[in-house]
Amino acid sequence: MQKSLGYQTTVDFYNCNHDIINSVSAITDILEKAAKLMQLNIVNTTIHQFSPIGISGVIVIKESHIAIHTWPEHNYVALDFFTCSTFNDLEEGILWIQKQFKSNKIEQQFSQRGFLTKMI
Repeated sequence: MQKSLGYQTTVDFYNCNHDIINSVSAITDILEKAAKLMQLNIVNTTIHQFSPIGISGVIVIKESHIAIHTWPEHNYVALDFFTCSTFNDLEEGILWIQKQFKSNKIEQQFSQRGFLTKMI
């Protein structure tokens, strides 16, 4: 793996429970517990409820951020993890979130960002 400044994992959750992914309190609770499970350090949480449905939010962590966007009308959630380092508990945390959302299908992508080259 080439050295980079950031590591981004995006996760798409399909066939989620409508009521869970349209609840600010449920989303806040699930993401904050997941951050702790993944040994991430929470700085601040902001979750916004749209009208009539849908949620967007971000958890600022010392390692960078977790962002979420929900489409309850499609039972779909887009979740992004951006960190300044890799860590071992990401997969466990994603599977835990999948269970909480009651999703039966997920798709993940991983990318590195901010590649560094040595200056001579």
